[in-house]
Amino acid sequence: MDTKVLIVAVVENENGDVLLRKKPEGSPPYEQTWYIFGAELMAGEDIEKTLVAHVQKQAGVTVAFRQRVGWDTEIKNDLDGVRKHFVYLDVICDYVSGEITWGEGIETIEWVPRSKLAEYDNVPPSVELFKQLGYINP
Repeated sequence: MDTKVLIVAVVENENGDVLLRKKPEGSPPYEQTWYIFGAELMAGEDIEKTLVAHVQKQAGVTVAFRQRVGWDTEIKNDLDGVRKHFVYLDVICDYVSGEITWGEGIETIEWVPRSKLAEYDNVPPSVELFKQLGYINP
């Protein structure tokens, strides 16, 4: 089974709101769900630079890396339909500047207060990370 390593970031603004994006209809593996930002990490890439560049590309905003939270894993079908082992490096980033725009594969982007995160249909890895951070109840 192939393994993919992704850096996933909880992006927070000065109010502690979390930046979420929604997958469009027909976008596997979790259609019409909300999720945090992330990037596949390729061998030799710098974790912080890769993530900051990817969030800029996906959301049009500049972020600053704050801290690493930990690791999570999941086995699921990838976009190509092939079952893979995903390894996630969970981090927290701070919003620095920029107007939100969304890139390809994103239906919409919203700032969500932590108190409202449980009301969104978040992908399972995001739910687990929000629980770990104490943003939603287990």
